[in-house]
Amino acid sequence: MRREIRQRNVLFLDQDNACLSQMAEAVAKHLGPPKVRIFSAGVTPGSIPTPVRKVMQELGINMTAQDSKGVDQVPLDEIDLVVSFAGADKKCAALPPRAKVEQWAIPASSAAQNNDFAALSTLRGERDEINKRVFALFMDYWRNLT
Repeated sequence: MRREIRQRNVLFLDQDNACLSQMAEAVAKHLGPPKVRIFSAGVTPGSIPTPVRKVMQELGINMTAQDSKGVDQVPLDEIDLVVSFAGADKKCAALPPRAKVEQWAIPASSAAQNNDFAALSTLRGERDEINKRVFALFMDYWRNLT
């Protein structure tokens, strides 16, 4: 018997939707399985710093089409999974109660604001950690299809 794949909606949420959630959205869209819609948003959206776009481009992921968004710009009632950075979900009362919330403890650094070697190295570490976690998230997705 063949299992039907239903559409899933994932939201990466952080405070400003400028760094970690944006990198997660970009990686997820790059790796994402079919029938998965990917969103990112911030409680109080900011802007995506150039160094973030630069370290993602090193992986061949172009973020020029991505912009920082607030939670009011995401179809929250359709979200199945919220991946929250730094407890951003606790600051967002609008999340649907049915959505599963997963906390990713990746400390947000101020590296995204600098373009020097040390800052870019820190940002690459954050990017690589997000890359591993998104990959693992999708492996779990395929294991738990219903």
